[in-house]
Amino acid sequence: MRWIGWVLLCGCFHMAYVLRLSAGVLREPLSAEFTLSASSFGLMSSMVFYAYTLLQIPSGVLADTRGVRSTVAGGMALAGAGALLFASARSLPALFFGRALMGVGVAGIFVCAMKFLAENFEKERFATLSGATSFAGNAGGIVAQAPLAMLVGALAWRGAFLSLGAVCLALAVLSALFLPAGRRSDVSQAELRAGVRAILRTRGMYFTGLNYLANQSCFLALSGTWGVSYLRAVHGIDQAPSYITLMVVGVMAGAVVAGRISDGARSRRRPLRLFAAAHALCWGALLLSGSGISLYALAGTLFSLGFFAGALVLPWSMAKEMNPPEFTGVAIALLNTAAFLAVAVLTSLMGVALDAAAGLSAEGAWRAALLLPFGVSVLGLWGAFASPETFPDA
Repeated sequence: MRWIGWVLLCGCFHMAYVLRLSAGVLREPLSAEFTLSASSFGLMSSMVFYAYTLLQIPSGVLADTRGVRSTVAGGMALAGAGALLFASARSLPALFFGRALMGVGVAGIFVCAMKFLAENFEKERFATLSGATSFAGNAGGIVAQAPLAMLVGALAWRGAFLSLGAVCLALAVLSALFLPAGRRSDVSQAELRAGVRAILRTRGMYFTGLNYLANQSCFLALSGTWGVSYLRAVHGIDQAPSYITLMVVGVMAGAVVAGRISDGARSRRRPLRLFAAAHALCWGALLLSGSGISLYALAGTLFSLGFFAGALVLPWSMAKEMNPPEFTGVAIALLNTAAFLAVAVLTSLMGVALDAAAGLSAEGAWRAALLLPFGVSVLGLWGAFASPETFPDA
């Protein structure tokens, strides 16, 4: 039953990625219908991440106190309702609220998946299975690129999101029927607050969290919102969603490799440092490369950006290992709170940078925007080198 539960959670996490990264292929139809500037489009896209951020700690509390099944089933139902509202929106407030409701719905999926792994699988397999879970989720990022663009072309954007909403509601029903409930914690509110304070006093969480937010924010800002527009404006690539798919494939592969290396080497910190250094170098390469870069080199850079961002699975294990097991959900939720706030802010700021640089050439404007994720990746490198070693018995 633990494998059935894991597969179902992977399916929910897959849909969470589809919804989170779906905005990138919608810029042209939404901008035309709702007259959105770059800043407005960036804010609209980031609503899912702001909502996701606000619900992380409550989701962690629900996962720890109410169990996995009810948290996941209720969340997927809300995500489906958000997709349906987004599809039927006739005004900007409805469009923004539908996007935010999707974020509310999927906020608890990842935390529940990690708690489920911690409860049902051996600690020596946690990083490997975390990587496999990330692989399944990021496959949703592939669906959110060229396949979603094709669906939008066939059904228009409203029809596409009606379909996504129906899938979310079906997953909610399956979760309610077949997902194991998971263990519930009997801790009191006072004990829960004490646990949160203990997590916040763990110095290593801040450095590990800095690395984690760098990986998440840089990857999701480009793959989920701005990548398609960047490739079309600077490199003239019509099939831009296919190129962004390379980033998603990269992070899928990187997550599995990072988890395997970490478990095999019995170390979290060493692979984290290696991947963080390569991640910052890749962002530097993208920033400095102009429109003259060959398409092969561009494709390799995009894949590498995703691959080295795949080390995001290691902070999950580190948060679990630095904190009491009864607060695994809350610890990972706190990591996600910082990370997805960073995603939302970075996504919005890149839109502001593009509007501010509107007088420059397309290449110059996008260089100004890409300077932001490059700077964040350097901060993530610092966080990796300052993080503690947490591997059990290392």
